Amino acid sequence: MAKRRKWPWVAGLILVVALGVGAAFLVVRDPLLLPGRHDVDVYAVNDAISKQVTKPPGFFARALGMCDADTYYAQDGDKKLCLVLNGPLGKVRAIREDGQVTVDADQVPKLKSMADQDTGAPGATTTLVLMSGGPAALIPVAGLADDAGVSVPALG
Repeated sequence: MAKRRKWPWVAGLILVVALGVGAAFLVVRDPLLLPGRHDVDVYAVNDAISKQVTKPPGFFARALGMCDADTYYAQDGDKKLCLVLNGPLGKVRAIREDGQVTVDADQVPKLKSMADQDTGAPGATTTLVLMSGGPAALIPVAGLADDAGVSVPALG
């Protein structure tokens, strides 16, 4: 009589469940991974203490999305950034498609208002960050026009 081996099936089932839980966690953590428009938090970049670095932080820091305890790691093309953020300043609806993050024209006045509210002085905030589980996009405030949406490259 052949002996049944149940343990490989149990291990396989546990692995499938663990992968499903991990995928669900990533989707819940970053709603911009799902199709459609989603509410994301808006922060202001503190230009005085944010910096570009020559090499990324270690493996565990990158897995957490941090450079250190109070700076977020983001990669903008070839640039590696450690961003210190002020906020949250509010929420806007955004969508990620084809490597671009887009905010519709009806949300742009909110972005401009948030940039001004950060310091209280118009023009003091130069860059806003859309946060969705981590930095999703950098939006230059100077490029915001009330009558047009904004589309910027998604951060890596």
